[in-house]
Amino acid sequence: MSTNIDSLKANIRRWTLILGVLQITVGCLIGFTPPPAVAWFRGIVMAHIEFTANGVLMVVFGFLVNELRLGATGLKVWFGTLQLGTWCNGAAGVAAAIIGASSKLMPTLNEKFPPPHGTEHPLVSGSLKLCGVTIMVALLMTLYGLLRRPAPATPEAL
Repeated sequence: MSTNIDSLKANIRRWTLILGVLQITVGCLIGFTPPPAVAWFRGIVMAHIEFTANGVLMVVFGFLVNELRLGATGLKVWFGTLQLGTWCNGAAGVAAAIIGASSKLMPTLNEKFPPPHGTEHPLVSGSLKLCGVTIMVALLMTLYGLLRRPAPATPEAL
C-alpha cells in the first residue's frame, strides 16, 4: 500500500514541478504582450504577475509533496485544487485584458486603472472567486498534511 502512495507522490511531485515551471514560463511570455494588443493592458500586467508568482508557489509545493501525509484521494484533491486555483488566477487577468473589463473584487486596480468596458464581468469575477476558494483548499490541505507528519527524532529525544 505504501508503495502505491509513494508512486502517486512521485508522480504528483513531478507534475507539480513541471506545471509550476510551465506556469512561470507562461507568465514570462505573457509579459511580452504589447499594450495595443489588448483592450485593457492592466489585465496583462496582472496575468504576468499572477502566473509567475503562482508558478513559484507551485514549485515550492512540489518540493513539499513527500512531506505531506495525505491519502491517495487527499493527494489527488490537493493536486487538482492547486492546479485549478493557480491557473485560474492568471487566466482571470488574461480574460480581463481581452474583454477590457475587470471585477469588483479589484477595487484599487479599478480606481487607479479603470477598464474601458466596466468593473464587473462575470467571467473575471468567477475566475477570481474560483481561484480564491481552490487555492485556500490547497493551502489548508498542505498545512493539514504537514501537521499530520510526525516530527523527526532528534538526538536529544533519544
